[in-house]
Amino acid sequence: MSVNIVDHQYQDVAAGTGSLPFLISPGAEYLLTSVFLQISNINNRIELKATIGWEAQLLLLTIVPKLLFRIRRGGTAAPAPIVFQTTDSAFIGTRDEGPWVTLDFTTALQHTESTTAGLVGTFQQYALTVEHVGQNAVTITGPVHLAGKVYL
Repeated sequence: MSVNIVDHQYQDVAAGTGSLPFLISPGAEYLLTSVFLQISNINNRIELKATIGWEAQLLLLTIVPKLLFRIRRGGTAAPAPIVFQTTDSAFIGTRDEGPWVTLDFTTALQHTESTTAGLVGTFQQYALTVEHVGQNAVTITGPVHLAGKVYL
């Protein structure tokens, strides 16, 4: 049995380009990027991969910056359904390098899903979003990469 790629799209936002970097505050969901994929067959499988560069400025206190990454289908915010979500955080103990320490992180994720009958014959937007659900300031620095493939 062979596997064929029937659609593929990706978006790259390099560090320091476009809207990057940008500061995010707790409580809001931010769009990072999106791709549009054509769903042509009930037997299609959709694979999504993403990487996101971010940094946290940490106080001498023990804090936990925590980000909730989501992939939504059909839109960039609610009520578009969440097809995947994961959290990434950094637990940092007491530091002795000074009052502020900036640390860089990279989050990588992958999601695969099956097609449903209602999606066949449509272009679907898959949106990568982030919500800060922890403490202190977090900056999305990039790069931000989202790739989607449709297999048959």
